[in-house]
Amino acid sequence: MSLAASFALRALRRWASLLAGVWVMLPIAAFADDARDWLERMNRALAEQSYEGTFFHERGGQSESLRIHHRVKNGEVAERLVSLDGSRREFIRLGEELSYVLPDQRTVIIERRPRRGGPLSNFPRLDERTARFYRLDEVQRTRLIERDARLISLVPLDPYRYGYRVWIDARTCLPLKSEVYDRSGQVLERIAFANLQRVADIPDDTFQPAVSTEGFRRIENDDGGRLRTVNDSAAVWSLRTAPRGFQVTQRGEQTLPGTDDPVSHIVLSDGLASVSVFIGARLPPRSAKEIALERQIGASTAFSTFLHGHHVVVIGEIPVQTARLIVAELAPGEPGVPARPAEPARPGVPGRPREAVGVVQPRPAFAPQGP
Repeated sequence: MSLAASFALRALRRWASLLAGVWVMLPIAAFADDARDWLERMNRALAEQSYEGTFFHERGGQSESLRIHHRVKNGEVAERLVSLDGSRREFIRLGEELSYVLPDQRTVIIERRPRRGGPLSNFPRLDERTARFYRLDEVQRTRLIERDARLISLVPLDPYRYGYRVWIDARTCLPLKSEVYDRSGQVLERIAFANLQRVADIPDDTFQPAVSTEGFRRIENDDGGRLRTVNDSAAVWSLRTAPRGFQVTQRGEQTLPGTDDPVSHIVLSDGLASVSVFIGARLPPRSAKEIALERQIGASTAFSTFLHGHHVVVIGEIPVQTARLIVAELAPGEPGVPARPAEPARPGVPGRPREAVGVVQPRPAFAPQGP
Protein backbone atom coordinates (compact mmCIF):
# COMPACT_ATOMS: atom_id res chain seq x y z
CA MET A 1 0.00 0.00 0.00
CA SER A 2 1.61 3.24 -1.13
CA LEU A 3 1.22 6.61 0.53
CA ALA A 4 -0.19 8.06 -2.67
CA ALA A 5 -2.88 5.37 -2.92
CA SER A 6 -3.89 5.66 0.73
CA PHE A 7 -3.96 9.45 0.66
CA ALA A 8 -5.95 9.50 -2.60
CA LEU A 9 -8.60 7.19 -1.18
CA ARG A 10 -8.88 9.23 1.99
CA ALA A 11 -9.14 12.43 -0.07
CA LEU A 12 -11.98 10.95 -2.11
CA ARG A 13 -13.92 10.01 0.99
CA ARG A 14 -13.27 13.38 2.58
CA TRP A 15 -14.34 15.22 -0.58
CA ALA A 16 -17.56 13.22 -0.61
CA SER A 17 -18.37 14.21 2.98
CA LEU A 18 -17.41 17.89 2.83
CA LEU A 19 -20.76 19.17 3.97
CA ALA A 20 -21.15 16.72 6.81
CA GLY A 21 -17.61 16.29 8.07
CA VAL A 22 -17.35 19.55 9.99
CA TRP A 23 -20.95 20.50 10.53
CA VAL A 24 -22.34 17.47 12.31
CA MET A 25 -19.37 16.86 14.56
CA LEU A 26 -19.28 20.14 16.50
CA PRO A 27 -19.49 19.51 20.26
CA ILE A 28 -22.21 20.74 22.53
CA ALA A 29 -21.04 22.59 25.62
CA ALA A 30 -23.43 22.68 28.54
CA PHE A 31 -22.76 26.36 29.25
CA ALA A 32 -23.54 27.53 25.70
CA ASP A 33 -27.30 27.01 25.47
CA ASP A 34 -27.72 29.16 22.37
CA ALA A 35 -24.89 27.40 20.54
CA ARG A 36 -26.27 24.02 21.55
CA ASP A 37 -29.72 24.89 20.25
CA TRP A 38 -28.37 26.16 16.93
CA LEU A 39 -26.24 23.08 16.41
CA GLU A 40 -29.17 20.79 17.14
CA ARG A 41 -31.34 22.71 14.67
CA MET A 42 -28.61 22.50 12.05
CA ASN A 43 -28.20 18.75 12.52
CA ARG A 44 -31.94 18.23 12.11
CA ALA A 45 -32.01 20.40 8.98
CA LEU A 46 -29.14 18.50 7.37
CA ALA A 47 -30.73 15.14 8.19
CA GLU A 48 -34.36 15.91 7.34
CA GLN A 49 -34.45 18.57 4.62
CA SER A 50 -33.96 18.38 0.85
CA TYR A 51 -31.76 21.12 -0.55
CA GLU A 52 -29.60 22.19 -3.49
CA GLY A 53 -26.73 24.63 -3.70
CA THR A 54 -23.39 25.67 -5.14
CA PHE A 55 -20.35 26.12 -2.94
CA PHE A 56 -16.60 26.67 -3.06
CA HIS A 57 -14.12 24.39 -1.33
CA GLU A 58 -10.73 25.97 -0.60
CA ARG A 59 -7.71 24.11 0.74
CA GLY A 60 -3.96 24.01 0.16
CA GLY A 61 -4.06 27.24 -1.84
CA GLN A 62 -6.54 25.78 -4.34
CA SER A 63 -10.26 26.34 -4.82
CA GLU A 64 -12.88 24.09 -6.37
CA SER A 65 -16.52 24.89 -7.07
CA LEU A 66 -19.11 22.15 -6.55
CA ARG A 67 -22.83 21.58 -6.84
CA ILE A 68 -24.81 19.54 -4.30
CA HIS A 69 -28.22 17.90 -4.57
CA HIS A 70 -29.50 16.34 -1.34
CA ARG A 71 -32.88 14.63 -1.08
CA VAL A 72 -34.70 12.91 1.76
CA LYS A 73 -37.76 11.06 0.44
CA ASN A 74 -39.77 8.38 2.24
CA GLY A 75 -36.89 7.91 4.66
CA GLU A 76 -34.38 7.26 1.85
CA VAL A 77 -31.40 9.52 1.23
CA ALA A 78 -30.04 10.45 -2.17
CA GLU A 79 -27.12 12.82 -2.63
CA ARG A 80 -24.97 13.96 -5.52
CA LEU A 81 -21.88 16.16 -5.42
CA VAL A 82 -20.49 17.39 -8.74
CA SER A 83 -17.25 19.23 -9.40
CA LEU A 84 -17.96 22.19 -11.66
CA ASP A 85 -14.28 22.57 -12.56
CA GLY A 86 -11.94 20.59 -14.81
CA SER A 87 -11.97 17.19 -13.09
CA ARG A 88 -15.80 16.76 -13.32
CA ARG A 89 -15.63 14.36 -10.36
CA GLU A 90 -18.90 13.18 -8.87
CA PHE A 91 -20.03 11.50 -5.68
CA ILE A 92 -23.43 9.82 -5.73
CA ARG A 93 -25.17 8.21 -2.79
CA LEU A 94 -28.32 6.15 -3.27
CA GLY A 95 -29.34 4.47 -0.03
CA GLU A 96 -26.47 2.21 0.99
CA GLU A 97 -24.50 2.51 -2.26
CA LEU A 98 -21.79 5.15 -2.65
CA SER A 99 -20.24 5.82 -6.06
CA TYR A 100 -17.17 7.94 -6.78
CA VAL A 101 -17.11 8.82 -10.50
CA LEU A 102 -13.69 9.99 -11.75
CA PRO A 103 -13.93 10.87 -15.46
CA ASP A 104 -10.31 12.09 -15.64
CA GLN A 105 -9.17 8.61 -14.52
CA ARG A 106 -11.99 6.73 -16.27
CA THR A 107 -12.70 5.02 -12.95
CA VAL A 108 -15.74 4.37 -10.76
CA ILE A 109 -15.26 3.36 -7.11
CA ILE A 110 -18.31 1.76 -5.51
CA GLU A 111 -18.78 1.14 -1.81
CA ARG A 112 -21.73 -0.23 0.10
CA ARG A 113 -22.36 0.86 3.66
CA PRO A 114 -25.37 -0.01 5.78
CA ARG A 115 -27.47 2.95 6.77
CA ARG A 116 -27.41 3.53 10.52
CA GLY A 117 -29.83 6.11 11.84
CA GLY A 118 -29.59 8.75 9.14
CA PRO A 119 -27.63 10.24 6.28
CA LEU A 120 -24.94 11.70 8.52
CA SER A 121 -24.57 8.80 10.93
CA ASN A 122 -20.97 8.07 9.90
CA PHE A 123 -19.91 11.09 11.94
CA PRO A 124 -19.85 10.71 15.73
CA ARG A 125 -21.87 12.83 18.09
CA LEU A 126 -19.79 14.38 20.81
CA ASP A 127 -20.16 13.82 24.53
CA GLU A 128 -19.28 16.04 27.46
CA ARG A 129 -15.76 14.56 27.51
CA THR A 130 -14.86 16.59 24.43
CA ALA A 131 -15.54 19.88 26.20
CA ARG A 132 -12.18 19.39 27.94
CA PHE A 133 -10.35 19.75 24.63
CA TYR A 134 -12.41 22.42 22.82
CA ARG A 135 -14.01 25.69 23.88
CA LEU A 136 -17.36 26.60 22.34
CA ASP A 137 -17.60 30.38 22.09
CA GLU A 138 -20.75 32.44 22.36
CA VAL A 139 -23.01 32.72 19.34
CA GLN A 140 -22.43 35.79 17.16
CA ARG A 141 -25.14 37.36 15.01
CA THR A 142 -23.95 38.22 11.53
CA ARG A 143 -24.96 38.29 7.85
CA LEU A 144 -23.73 36.11 5.01
CA ILE A 145 -24.81 36.05 1.33
CA GLU A 146 -27.60 38.47 2.28
CA ARG A 147 -28.97 36.22 5.01
CA ASP A 148 -29.15 36.52 8.77
CA ALA A 149 -26.74 33.97 10.22
CA ARG A 150 -25.29 32.71 13.48
CA LEU A 151 -21.55 32.18 13.83
CA ILE A 152 -20.35 29.42 16.18
CA SER A 153 -16.65 28.99 16.95
CA LEU A 154 -14.97 25.91 18.32
CA VAL A 155 -11.51 26.68 19.72
CA PRO A 156 -8.90 23.94 20.37
CA LEU A 157 -7.36 23.97 23.85
CA ASP A 158 -4.15 22.13 22.94
CA PRO A 159 -1.92 21.56 19.87
CA TYR A 160 -3.28 18.12 19.01
CA ARG A 161 -6.32 19.27 17.03
CA TYR A 162 -7.80 21.97 14.81
CA GLY A 163 -10.47 24.59 15.45
CA TYR A 164 -13.76 25.01 13.61
CA ARG A 165 -16.14 27.81 12.70
CA VAL A 166 -19.59 27.45 11.18
CA TRP A 167 -22.11 30.02 9.94
CA ILE A 168 -25.75 28.82 10.20
CA ASP A 169 -28.62 30.34 8.24
CA ALA A 170 -31.07 31.77 10.78
CA ARG A 171 -34.11 30.89 8.64
CA THR A 172 -33.38 27.42 7.24
CA CYS A 173 -30.80 26.34 9.88
CA LEU A 174 -28.60 25.05 7.04
CA PRO A 175 -24.86 25.81 7.22
CA LEU A 176 -23.77 28.59 4.87
CA LYS A 177 -20.03 28.47 5.52
CA SER A 178 -17.48 26.52 7.55
CA GLU A 179 -13.77 26.82 8.28
CA VAL A 180 -11.09 24.60 9.77
CA TYR A 181 -8.12 26.48 11.25
CA ASP A 182 -4.91 25.74 13.13
CA ARG A 183 -3.69 27.18 16.42
CA SER A 184 -1.99 30.10 14.69
CA GLY A 185 -5.34 31.14 13.22
CA GLN A 186 -4.44 30.02 9.70
CA VAL A 187 -7.52 28.79 7.83
CA LEU A 188 -6.69 25.37 6.38
CA GLU A 189 -9.98 24.62 4.67
CA ARG A 190 -13.05 26.67 3.86
CA ILE A 191 -16.47 25.75 2.45
CA ALA A 192 -18.60 28.72 1.42
CA PHE A 193 -21.96 28.61 -0.34
CA ALA A 194 -22.70 30.97 -3.21
CA ASN A 195 -26.34 29.86 -3.04
CA LEU A 196 -28.33 27.34 -1.03
CA GLN A 197 -32.04 26.67 -0.92
CA ARG A 198 -34.49 24.12 0.39
CA VAL A 199 -36.55 22.29 -2.24
CA ALA A 200 -39.75 20.29 -2.01
CA ASP A 201 -38.54 17.44 -4.22
CA ILE A 202 -35.69 16.56 -6.58
CA PRO A 203 -36.29 14.31 -9.65
CA ASP A 204 -34.72 10.83 -9.69
CA ASP A 205 -32.67 11.53 -12.83
CA THR A 206 -30.77 14.22 -10.92
CA PHE A 207 -28.82 11.45 -9.21
CA GLN A 208 -27.37 9.96 -12.40
CA PRO A 209 -23.76 10.71 -13.52
CA ALA A 210 -23.42 13.54 -15.98
CA VAL A 211 -21.02 11.46 -18.10
CA SER A 212 -21.37 7.94 -19.47
CA THR A 213 -19.32 5.48 -17.41
CA GLU A 214 -19.30 2.84 -20.15
CA GLY A 215 -15.80 1.40 -20.43
CA PHE A 216 -14.69 2.88 -17.09
CA ARG A 217 -12.69 0.75 -14.69
CA ARG A 218 -14.91 -0.35 -11.79
CA ILE A 219 -13.54 -0.89 -8.30
CA GLU A 220 -16.05 -2.38 -5.89
CA ASN A 221 -15.83 -2.86 -2.15
CA ASP A 222 -18.88 -4.82 -1.06
CA ASP A 223 -18.26 -4.55 2.67
CA GLY A 224 -17.92 -0.78 2.54
CA GLY A 225 -14.49 -0.88 4.12
CA ARG A 226 -15.76 -2.16 7.44
CA LEU A 227 -13.18 -3.57 9.80
CA ARG A 228 -12.93 -7.28 10.49
CA THR A 229 -11.85 -8.40 13.95
CA VAL A 230 -8.36 -9.88 14.02
CA ASN A 231 -7.84 -12.92 16.23
CA ASP A 232 -4.18 -13.51 15.32
CA SER A 233 -2.18 -11.60 17.93
CA ALA A 234 0.76 -11.35 15.52
CA ALA A 235 -1.38 -9.17 13.26
CA VAL A 236 -2.53 -6.82 16.02
CA TRP A 237 -0.91 -3.44 16.56
CA SER A 238 -1.68 -1.11 19.42
CA LEU A 239 -0.76 2.24 20.93
CA ARG A 240 1.26 2.40 24.13
CA THR A 241 -0.23 5.84 24.72
CA ALA A 242 -2.50 8.08 22.65
CA PRO A 243 -2.55 11.84 22.11
CA ARG A 244 -4.53 13.60 24.80
CA GLY A 245 -8.27 13.16 24.26
CA PHE A 246 -7.98 10.51 21.52
CA GLN A 247 -9.27 6.97 21.97
CA VAL A 248 -9.05 3.86 19.81
CA THR A 249 -12.55 3.31 18.40
CA GLN A 250 -11.85 0.46 15.95
CA ARG A 251 -9.12 -2.08 15.40
CA GLY A 252 -8.88 -4.87 12.84
CA GLU A 253 -8.09 -5.61 9.21
CA GLN A 254 -9.40 -3.87 6.12
CA THR A 255 -9.14 -4.51 2.40
CA LEU A 256 -8.83 -1.24 0.53
CA PRO A 257 -10.66 -0.81 -2.80
CA GLY A 258 -8.51 -2.00 -5.69
CA THR A 259 -6.31 -4.26 -3.57
CA ASP A 260 -6.53 -7.87 -2.43
CA ASP A 261 -4.12 -7.82 0.49
CA PRO A 262 -5.62 -6.77 3.85
CA VAL A 263 -3.87 -4.20 6.01
CA SER A 264 -4.02 -3.73 9.76
CA HIS A 265 -6.17 -0.72 10.58
CA ILE A 266 -6.59 1.33 13.75
CA VAL A 267 -9.07 4.20 14.02
CA LEU A 268 -8.75 6.91 16.68
CA SER A 269 -11.09 9.77 17.47
CA ASP A 270 -11.46 12.55 19.98
CA GLY A 271 -15.17 12.74 19.19
CA LEU A 272 -14.56 15.31 16.46
CA ALA A 273 -11.39 14.51 14.52
CA SER A 274 -10.91 11.01 13.12
CA VAL A 275 -7.54 9.36 12.37
CA SER A 276 -6.83 6.15 10.44
CA VAL A 277 -3.60 4.20 10.92
CA PHE A 278 -2.77 1.62 8.24
CA ILE A 279 0.00 -0.96 8.78
CA GLY A 280 0.97 -2.73 5.57
CA ALA A 281 3.20 -5.63 4.67
CA ARG A 282 6.79 -5.99 5.86
CA LEU A 283 8.66 -4.15 3.12
CA PRO A 284 11.96 -2.27 3.00
CA PRO A 285 11.80 1.43 2.09
CA ARG A 286 12.71 2.10 -1.53
CA SER A 287 14.52 5.34 -0.72
CA ALA A 288 15.59 7.52 2.20
CA LYS A 289 12.70 9.92 1.45
CA GLU A 290 10.19 7.19 2.30
CA ILE A 291 11.52 6.78 5.83
CA ALA A 292 9.42 9.74 7.02
CA LEU A 293 7.26 11.31 4.34
CA GLU A 294 4.79 14.02 5.33
CA ARG A 295 2.07 15.56 3.22
CA GLN A 296 -0.55 18.11 4.15
CA ILE A 297 -3.39 19.38 1.97
CA GLY A 298 -5.66 21.73 3.83
CA ALA A 299 -6.66 20.06 7.09
CA SER A 300 -5.81 16.56 5.80
CA THR A 301 -2.46 15.18 6.90
CA ALA A 302 -0.69 12.02 5.73
CA PHE A 303 2.41 10.71 7.49
CA SER A 304 4.17 7.68 6.02
CA THR A 305 7.11 5.84 7.53
CA PHE A 306 8.53 2.37 8.23
CA LEU A 307 8.23 0.86 11.69
CA HIS A 308 9.58 -2.55 12.66
CA GLY A 309 9.97 -3.20 8.94
CA HIS A 310 6.31 -2.46 8.15
CA HIS A 311 4.96 0.38 6.04
CA VAL A 312 2.83 2.62 8.28
CA VAL A 313 0.53 5.40 7.04
CA VAL A 314 -1.39 7.80 9.31
CA ILE A 315 -4.15 9.83 7.64
CA GLY A 316 -6.58 12.22 9.29
CA GLU A 317 -7.73 15.77 9.92
CA ILE A 318 -5.01 16.40 12.50
CA PRO A 319 -1.79 18.44 12.78
CA VAL A 320 1.36 16.74 11.51
CA GLN A 321 2.83 16.65 15.02
CA THR A 322 -0.14 14.56 16.20
CA ALA A 323 0.47 12.05 13.40
CA ARG A 324 4.16 11.82 14.39
CA LEU A 325 3.16 11.25 18.02
CA ILE A 326 0.80 8.42 17.08
CA VAL A 327 3.51 6.65 15.06
CA ALA A 328 6.03 7.06 17.89
CA GLU A 329 3.67 5.19 20.26
CA LEU A 330 2.68 2.44 17.80
CA ALA A 331 3.89 -1.10 18.48
CA PRO A 332 3.04 -4.66 17.40
CA GLY A 333 1.52 -6.94 20.01
CA GLU A 334 -1.66 -7.46 21.97
CA PRO A 335 -4.13 -4.56 22.00
CA GLY A 336 -4.21 -2.58 25.19
CA VAL A 337 -5.78 0.49 26.69
CA PRO A 338 -3.51 3.55 26.67
CA ALA A 339 -2.29 4.15 30.21
CA ARG A 340 -1.77 7.89 29.82
CA PRO A 341 -2.13 10.60 27.20
CA ALA A 342 1.01 11.35 25.24
CA GLU A 343 2.29 14.92 25.34
CA PRO A 344 4.54 17.05 23.13
CA ALA A 345 7.85 18.42 24.36
CA ARG A 346 6.28 21.83 25.03
CA PRO A 347 2.55 21.43 25.74
CA GLY A 348 0.33 24.21 24.45
CA VAL A 349 3.07 25.92 22.43
CA PRO A 350 2.82 25.26 18.69
CA GLY A 351 6.25 24.64 17.26
CA ARG A 352 7.61 25.96 14.01
CA PRO A 353 6.81 23.53 11.15
CA ARG A 354 9.85 21.68 9.96
CA GLU A 355 10.71 21.33 6.29
CA ALA A 356 9.48 18.02 4.89
CA VAL A 357 8.71 16.48 1.55
CA GLY A 358 5.32 17.57 0.24
CA VAL A 359 4.29 19.64 3.26
CA VAL A 360 2.24 22.73 2.48
CA GLN A 361 3.26 25.72 4.61
CA PRO A 362 0.51 28.37 4.16
CA ARG A 363 0.98 31.88 5.52
CA PRO A 364 -1.21 33.01 8.44
CA ALA A 365 -4.49 34.65 7.46
CA PHE A 366 -6.11 35.20 10.86
CA ALA A 367 -4.94 36.32 14.27
CA PRO A 368 -4.77 33.57 16.88
CA GLN A 369 -8.12 32.83 18.50
CA GLY A 370 -7.19 30.07 20.87
CA PRO A 371 -5.14 30.00 24.04
